[in-house]
Amino acid sequence: MATEVIVPKVDMVMENGTFVEWLKNEGDRVERGDPLFIIMTDKANIEVEAPASGILGELRAKPDDVIPVAQVIAYILEPGEALPGKPEASPSPAPAAEVTPPPPVHSEAPVAEGEATPAGGVNGKVRATPAARHLAAHVGVDLSQVLGHGSRGRVHRHDVELFAAQQAVKGESPPTEPLRPALPAPKIPLPDARRKEVVPLAGPRKIIAERLAYSAFTAPHITLSLHVDMSEAARFRSRVLEPIQQKTGQRLSFTAIIARAVASVLPRHPYLNASLQDDQIIVWEDIHLGIATNLEDYLIVPVIREAQDKNLEQFVNLLGDLLERARTKRLKPTEMSGSTFTISNLGMFGIESFTAIINPPEAAILAVGKIVEMPVKGGAGIELRPMMNLTISVDHRLVDGAAAARFLAELKTTLENPYLLI
Repeated sequence: MATEVIVPKVDMVMENGTFVEWLKNEGDRVERGDPLFIIMTDKANIEVEAPASGILGELRAKPDDVIPVAQVIAYILEPGEALPGKPEASPSPAPAAEVTPPPPVHSEAPVAEGEATPAGGVNGKVRATPAARHLAAHVGVDLSQVLGHGSRGRVHRHDVELFAAQQAVKGESPPTEPLRPALPAPKIPLPDARRKEVVPLAGPRKIIAERLAYSAFTAPHITLSLHVDMSEAARFRSRVLEPIQQKTGQRLSFTAIIARAVASVLPRHPYLNASLQDDQIIVWEDIHLGIATNLEDYLIVPVIREAQDKNLEQFVNLLGDLLERARTKRLKPTEMSGSTFTISNLGMFGIESFTAIINPPEAAILAVGKIVEMPVKGGAGIELRPMMNLTISVDHRLVDGAAAARFLAELKTTLENPYLLI
């Protein structure tokens, strides 16, 4: 019996994927579990295995096709078996039955682009929350064009905000009053220069652009920064480096120390570990700590789940494993989603300080700079000490400046007294 090869749903929010390539050719013999094709989600490239053993037939997908979840893109057949709807192979020729061709896989923009896709409902009525309807009426957004991420396609306020932000990024405006009338999107002519290449904005890069534009347009960011004396942290790392490496097989990094410190401090500052949904602030019990990681062509955020319950050794183990699999693109989608607070460390690139954009729907992101020798007033006068800049960006709708300052001050105290982390 023919086995359908479909696009799998690799995480709870996935609706479609971009086809990358076949790893087998039509007519090849494949075994169950063999790598069969690669699909690109909004988080990573996923290698999909063959669901059965047999002969691969009727490949319907080609590179760059955007394919809905569960759509059939090929079949795996028994030797001599015909494709569904076609006659069985036989020694004597027989007239071929007329077969309705399979529906083509279209190369089209994903639904998240906000292109004329009904939000769902009964008899054409759009399912939406009152807050979403109020905002849509205020900014002039047609709810039938908005992709809803709620139950059964229900449109929430943040779906309307995202749709309006996407239109602003594309230089389009809602039919009536624009979301940001003070920030028009003029058509700026391109420079008169020779083009080296034109690269489509697609896949993870496109999702990053959409989400960060959404964050920048909708979340009023405020940023605070301070310097941390890392003298004690450096001594602490030197003392425990070898024992931890013997136990875990991983080197203790400053990122692991900082992540452990954040996880220990954050429970006392709950609104920094929260999300805004419609007119509610959701304060999370668990700390799912995202560690922003730069790959060759895009950014991903591996997640340490329930970080508040992890000790330093566990941080070293988990961080080493996640980052290694991130670099080799072997992370599961569930390991790159669901963070409640993010750390972004660019110190290894020589960056001393920077401001990061909040990763929605989180309330805050911590930017970590390079440790540099700086003159500091000490007991014996001015002396050089290893100093590190920390900058936190918070969503001012959830977090006041004073609350962010208290978190940053406590984090500084913890890092300057790192033995508290044991």
